[in-house]
Amino acid sequence: MHCLIRRLTRRVILFASLILAALSFTVQRACASPSGTQTGTVNHPHLLCDEGSPLCAEVANSIGYEGQYVGHDEPALLFYSDVPGSGNNVRYKLRLPTDPPRIPRQDGSGGTFNFQLHPAFWFGMALCDNQSAPEYTHADCVPNSDTNIFDSSDPTATDYIGKHPGTAFLEVQFYPPGWVLWPAGISCSATKWCAAVAIFSVNSNDNTDVANNKDCQSKVSIEPANFAFIT
Repeated sequence: MHCLIRRLTRRVILFASLILAALSFTVQRACASPSGTQTGTVNHPHLLCDEGSPLCAEVANSIGYEGQYVGHDEPALLFYSDVPGSGNNVRYKLRLPTDPPRIPRQDGSGGTFNFQLHPAFWFGMALCDNQSAPEYTHADCVPNSDTNIFDSSDPTATDYIGKHPGTAFLEVQFYPPGWVLWPAGISCSATKWCAAVAIFSVNSNDNTDVANNKDCQSKVSIEPANFAFIT
């Protein structure tokens, strides 16, 4: 009985320690400025959690310590073309993977469903969006033109990346059959593949590191998305 009480006591202490650590992290995050540095006497880079939880693995700004990328890995196959008009006329042929005939087993002898291997895979494409970051100018995007591309790292250059009209990102996503239904889960069907299109923008001025006002953020977040299932 005494051994059981000691074990329970240790578990309570450990749980309390984790709660205090989480609260401490949350307070530090709340005291951080939009630029990623804490306000007050301490002035050092502070990784803001993108999901609002002290347990999340994503940071709000992917360019972190010493200007290096911080984030998760996503394997990619990239396609580039210098053929005029190729960005407006793209065709891909995709064969969706099938689930195994054997159901998964606890001992690992069964199959593995696709939704257990990955939440989604997708085709992506950058789009011109003058209402998205870097928010340097709201000039109209020039249609069917490469003049919207600014890729210089020199702030004094006319094609400095911080001065381009703005960029959104298009994703055509494919969700495998899953047992958790949308919106809480990763699929819209337990037996069929689902496809959706999402266009993400960023409400932030990347030159001044100032985000959109709090009222807009509370309505559409810092990264609004246009989302719809497609057939």
